[in-house]
Amino acid sequence: MQIQLTAAPDPALIAAAVRRGLRRPVLLARCAGWAGLLSAAFLLLTTGDLNPVLLAAGALLAVGVPLILLNSNARRQMRTGHVTTYEISDGGVASADEESRHSYAWPAIRSVDELPGQLLFGLVDARFLPVPTAGLTTAQVNQILSLASDRGLHVHRRAG
Repeated sequence: MQIQLTAAPDPALIAAAVRRGLRRPVLLARCAGWAGLLSAAFLLLTTGDLNPVLLAAGALLAVGVPLILLNSNARRQMRTGHVTTYEISDGGVASADEESRHSYAWPAIRSVDELPGQLLFGLVDARFLPVPTAGLTTAQVNQILSLASDRGLHVHRRAG
């Protein structure tokens, strides 16, 4: 099997891919931040003293860190702005634009998430590769997901 498509970067798809790809670190930061805020509130209620360091750290973790993570990664993904050619084959997944080429064998991929308008390939080193599906048929998308599943990857199909 070999499927090839070419696409320009789409800011909405990139934003969705970044949100999905960073959901764990963002959730951890938010949970730690809320724990800090709740600790500050508990201390205020029990001792009557407000701990500004705990309050600021909690707010930074709950709000600031997720915003920085999401925005910086989305900007980095959009920075190139080059038309990219994607190739999915029995050997793995590759992407190439006018400046670079990256290829990943199936063992370097841990999961595939089907999102609206794209497939998100999660790599073993916590990075991800979004591949738009606008140029593919439903049968081709299903073929890619089946191939990934046959390779032992975690495949998350979109409900519907």
